Amino acid sequence: MSTQITARTEPDMGVVPRISYMAALSLAETIISESTVIPSSFVIEVLEHAPTEPVIRFYFHRNPAAVREFADECWMGVTTETRADGSVFTEARGTDRRGVLVTAWSLMPASAIVAVADEVAA
Repeated sequence: MSTQITARTEPDMGVVPRISYMAALSLAETIISESTVIPSSFVIEVLEHAPTEPVIRFYFHRNPAAVREFADECWMGVTTETRADGSVFTEARGTDRRGVLVTAWSLMPASAIVAVADEVAA
């Protein structure tokens, strides 16, 4: 009987970011193809200090309702924060089973909120 001892090999760090990008791209494609709301833009990030933690950030231009709908479809929680300048930041966050962090966000400037309120009052 012989025993073969194998040393644990670390993944090639040149390949890890590529794998993370591909996982995030695949997820982004699935989300956009199935969502009823389309983001204004999205960004995929794989940071050098966290190559196994890709992030997709979906942006909805001045459309917090779309963020909430997107969050409902993706089973994510939503937070809303009124900032010191009166603007309202809405964000949804969740992590995919592959470890991809997904965020969706919108920022309504105070001036846009006032304009909507004025239209409703008129």
